Amino acid sequence: MLRKLLAAALLLVLVLPLLYSALTLFSISGWLPRPSFYRELAGQEKLYAVLLAEARANQDRAWDMGKWVPPPGLEGPPAEALAKALARTVSPEYLRQQAVQALEAFFDSEPLALDLRPLKRELGAGSRRPFADALAQALPPCRTGQDPLHPQSGLPACRPSGMSVQRAAELAFSALPAALRRMPDSYVLQLEPEIALWLGPLSAARLGWASVILGLLAAASWIGAAFLWGRNRAEVTAFLGWSLLPPALLTLAAGLAVRFAFLGHWLLPLRSWFLPGKTWASPELGLALADALRVPLEVVSRGFLIAGAVSLGLALGLIAWWRTIRHES
Repeated sequence: MLRKLLAAALLLVLVLPLLYSALTLFSISGWLPRPSFYRELAGQEKLYAVLLAEARANQDRAWDMGKWVPPPGLEGPPAEALAKALARTVSPEYLRQQAVQALEAFFDSEPLALDLRPLKRELGAGSRRPFADALAQALPPCRTGQDPLHPQSGLPACRPSGMSVQRAAELAFSALPAALRRMPDSYVLQLEPEIALWLGPLSAARLGWASVILGLLAAASWIGAAFLWGRNRAEVTAFLGWSLLPPALLTLAAGLAVRFAFLGHWLLPLRSWFLPGKTWASPELGLALADALRVPLEVVSRGFLIAGAVSLGLALGLIAWWRTIRHES
């Protein structure tokens, strides 16, 4: 009796978590380090068009810019005001190209950088006036004693109480050519070290070894608990089959959920339940995200479905073997 209690405790505390973790790691190891998976997601120009439309429609809301630092030449305006102005001028094709190039550089172990030359050409030509107008509208009021013009770029950093939006736009329009001459041709991106560790060029080897080690640990604990539980071949086989069944079903259910539930358009009416308030995106952006994620998530679900189906087949085979052994006995 004590052996069965120890085996049951080992099953709940160690075996089941290890089995499900190993199945999950095997499920994601096929696509997580592959550049083509991310290239498929980043190459959706329609998604960038909808994102820009969403940004342009929400110019009056506060934007969280995080740690973003404007490139040299565009110092002065707050990051939020500069981002709102750039959203009025950049094109979806430019965003798509930069995202794909950054991904390729990342997986090739090259420095991540945005090519600013197309942006400089666009701001120096047809988008000069829209950029200046959008920047002037997004400028915050000046604080007491604050200089409205940045000493290096000449761009307005704020708008004094007596200055109209039109005047601020003219100042930005006049200072933009000199600011663009100071702007570099590329903008280096900073990457979080945790992301670089797992998604870099050596990530496939790391992930493969992690899958093998975790699989061996799960198998050792699974078989050890089975021999601790059973006193004969039938009991050991029954323990192996029934203990593998829950992780296999969970993995299979995860694949089915990713494949059918997460991309359903029926989720869109529930957006206020997931993210209440005014921060949730429009239905158009939700549909664009669903379309962009459809192919990548099919790849994700395929990994879970394969791992779940194989483990489920093994569990059912062990259970059938146990029934055969019991019948013979």
